Amino acid sequence: MTNSPASMTPQMSLSATLWESVRTSASEIFAHKLRSTLTLVGIVLGTTSLVVMVSVIGGAAESIKAGFADLGFDGVMFAVPQRPEDRIERKKQGYSQGLRSSDVAVINEGKDLIESAAPLAATRDRVRMNGRDFNVSIEGVTPEYGAIRGRGAATGRYFISSDVEGNATVAVIGQQIAKDAFGAESPLGREILMRGTRFEIVGVIRSLGNGQVNDQEMQRDNRKIYIPITTLQKQFSGTRAVEAIIFKVPDESALAHGETEAKALLKRAHRGITDFRVQNIGEEIVRVRKEVDVIIANWTIVLASIAGISLLVGGIGIFSLMQIAISERLFEIGLRKATGATDGAIFLQFLVESVSLSVVGGTLGVILGSGITVLAGQAFEDGLSISPLGLGLSAAFAIIIGLSAGLFPALRASRLTPVEAIRGA
Repeated sequence: MTNSPASMTPQMSLSATLWESVRTSASEIFAHKLRSTLTLVGIVLGTTSLVVMVSVIGGAAESIKAGFADLGFDGVMFAVPQRPEDRIERKKQGYSQGLRSSDVAVINEGKDLIESAAPLAATRDRVRMNGRDFNVSIEGVTPEYGAIRGRGAATGRYFISSDVEGNATVAVIGQQIAKDAFGAESPLGREILMRGTRFEIVGVIRSLGNGQVNDQEMQRDNRKIYIPITTLQKQFSGTRAVEAIIFKVPDESALAHGETEAKALLKRAHRGITDFRVQNIGEEIVRVRKEVDVIIANWTIVLASIAGISLLVGGIGIFSLMQIAISERLFEIGLRKATGATDGAIFLQFLVESVSLSVVGGTLGVILGSGITVLAGQAFEDGLSISPLGLGLSAAFAIIIGLSAGLFPALRASRLTPVEAIRGA
């Protein structure tokens, strides 16, 4: 069914009026370049601030989040040796063999909340790689340890069960010690001489930490050498004792109950002797994350306020410009009304002019903000992506400012009678 000419007239009239409003708005902006440019400064600065703020804050938050993940302590608890506090338990301490790799089997049999557990043994020794000597920390671990701490291999592979079961002489090394020993060369397949035994390097752990989170623990992990725990116990310590048992629970909500379960299972493995202490590092990480979230939120408020003030200044500038424009064009308004222009057409013309100014300012601000974001991204290891949220907010606020600043002047112009407008001119 085709539309009749009568039904199309209002739509065509509105389209024509809107197009005429856009054309006259552009003419006015270019006719007063200096005045328009000065008016746009606030909008440009406001939208620039908004794009940069959202991109930088978002990038920093993601970088901090990745840094916390690299710590490898999310949902993690450590059990470490400790002398029993109870007097009776101290007398019976001989019944317990202390923390040992075999404790993990007891934990795995009785665990409920705990996802996984892994023993950790450690020593420090002098080793030789690529013709150079290094004094390094050596940790004996299992495949489960890598999964719990997020210490996967960036190149090569991590340990597998057969490495532990067969006391394999293989090693996985940190990213920094790999660079220190081999430079740009691949260390895979190369050897490490430790205690007269040659260990083949089968993997290199991914680089840990970034510019926002890079504590001493991660720096040390980047310089460590990892070998199967059974190999370390056989060739270095000569004992089944371990420095720690590491537990992981599914999420932060299970940390408290997971700690209680870990204590109960270890006490069962140690024949009722509490010769250990459980450190709930996961809870500390949750607390620190919340503190960081508060800091980021506070910075967001501060920067948003700065951007908001700039946009407000820009809006006041547009409002002032529109008031001046109406005063200068009173004769035009009166003439148009006298020749049949409706209140709506006059209102739309000045409102479109106001919005056009803010859109032009917002567009320039988005371009400038994107450029600044790219430059600021050089301070971040992974760079900064231009936030779609920042772009969207900038465009929305620019339009809202234009509408708000132009609403009253446009209403004022539309309500003038032809006689009032011509007399005022």
